[in-house]
Amino acid sequence: MKKVLSLIFHLSVFIFPFSVFTFPLAAQEVKFSGEAGTFWAGAIRSENRGDFVLGDTYLNGKLEAFYENSSAYAEGRIGFDETENKAYAELKEIHLDYTADFWGFRIGRQKVAWGKADGIDIVNVICPSDYSSVRAMIESEYSAIDSARLSFNKDNLSLDAYFIPFFTKTALPEAKTSQLSSINMPEISIKSAEYGLKLSGYFSKCDISLYGFYGWCDTPFLDYVPKIENGAQTGIEVNADYKRMAMLGADGAIPIGETVLRLEGAFFPKRHFQKSAEKILSGEKNTEEHNNLLALAGLDWMPETWTFTAQYFCDCLFGETENLDRDRKFTHGATLSISKSLFSETLKLSASGVLMLNDLDSAIELSGEYSLSDSVFLELGGYIFNEGKEKGTYGEYKDYTSLYLKARYVF
Repeated sequence: MKKVLSLIFHLSVFIFPFSVFTFPLAAQEVKFSGEAGTFWAGAIRSENRGDFVLGDTYLNGKLEAFYENSSAYAEGRIGFDETENKAYAELKEIHLDYTADFWGFRIGRQKVAWGKADGIDIVNVICPSDYSSVRAMIESEYSAIDSARLSFNKDNLSLDAYFIPFFTKTALPEAKTSQLSSINMPEISIKSAEYGLKLSGYFSKCDISLYGFYGWCDTPFLDYVPKIENGAQTGIEVNADYKRMAMLGADGAIPIGETVLRLEGAFFPKRHFQKSAEKILSGEKNTEEHNNLLALAGLDWMPETWTFTAQYFCDCLFGETENLDRDRKFTHGATLSISKSLFSETLKLSASGVLMLNDLDSAIELSGEYSLSDSVFLELGGYIFNEGKEKGTYGEYKDYTSLYLKARYVF
């Protein structure tokens, strides 16, 4: 309840100045939109077959206000998680914008998506992932960052520079954070700030973007320390800390007839990787630095009412892995997504999946969404997680294989 009241308070503080001082002005425009919905998923494979693994009823609201060259935006979400039997509130974004002829800025809590990949993070390192709930494990969720963005635009070129004074970490499930003895966050200072740069060019034959980032790995690294009492080891303390990270990346989109070829790559010099618990307990540091390369190639094809998207991606670590909590230098996978609109676009059938090519573990989503009206939508679908040869990345979630029902009202 405290979180709900906090969200209402912050939104009220944000809305009040516009309602009092700007509504009387003729040039002022205010838009309010949102979505109310409920989402239930029941397990069909685990030992607790039939139990609900997800139950979420929510209200998501967006407020946009415009006046001459300036604007403001706020988005929040309140809801009730039936599986955890608790209410929640999230202030997703709240920021101010100003735009002139060739430059502009945005300041506040904002979400930023880098890259052209579909559901796979390659250069998209600026906003941390949110794994705090089962909902986030099934659908991609990202946390907003408190930052300032300065933008310049000239003809078909644009430049965005980001200053991120406050670090935002990946939101982890409570079951994982409760096992930690301590979490050492980066100090709040100018020295700990993060920086991002994006340069984009939009041409008749292709779109190209270059990226640079210097900041922090938003997922913590673990350090294991023996707990000694009366000269004897009684357990192990698990501490977490964060390491610096740099990234240089690029992406491009090239139209070829009815298809679009997408390419994306990111290089991480001397990236920190988690060492194994055995090595750490023997007295070594908890991370080891290696150069790291991520790459992706994708193809989009959209004939009439069909949409096809296929992607191949890889993760290459340079150096040996014998000290690391990672078995392979090279991992790779592929995704495929197909959708079809029927009955004057009132029914949309979709199938998408990702296959990791090392262990052949996979995740598949099948769904059908029917629009009862322009505002009311019903969706029925299922998530399937498979282990393959070993558990791999997606095999760990096999107990979340489920059928789901989603209903939403858009306003």
